[in-house]
Amino acid sequence: GKGMIYCFYLFNRDGVCLYYEDWHRTKKPKSLPEEHKLIFGLLFSMEATVTAMRPGGSEGKPPTEGLHSYSTSTYKMHYLKTLTGLRFVLITDPAVPSLRECLRQMYSHIYVEYVTKNALQPLAGTISCAYFTQSLNKYIRGLPYFSSN
Repeated sequence: GKGMIYCFYLFNRDGVCLYYEDWHRTKKPKSLPEEHKLIFGLLFSMEATVTAMRPGGSEGKPPTEGLHSYSTSTYKMHYLKTLTGLRFVLITDPAVPSLRECLRQMYSHIYVEYVTKNALQPLAGTISCAYFTQSLNKYIRGLPYFSSN
């Protein structure tokens, strides 16, 4: 079957891409750093728009409320922003249902375990921890939507 999960990005609050990986991506970008800037800019604009358009203003709402995903005819972006401003992004086939819970799991069980609790991994730096990469891959490849049969 064809792959349904295309790629994953993890940005810090300053828009630095801490981690990127792709699986079933057919069209590779000419420049990954350029793409990272574009995607972070898009997220930033969309968050601002979602907040501005929220009925009743933004008082009393946690910053993680708001943008969850958006779809086009060719892909769907699943999104989770943590309280510390980390942004977890999965790009999938548009037919894939919400992966917000999966992004939460990736944050709490993989990021927190292998990055936050890892003294050798600088929090602001690109993630180079093999356990993080292995766990993330195992988790994503185990999702029912990883490939369609």
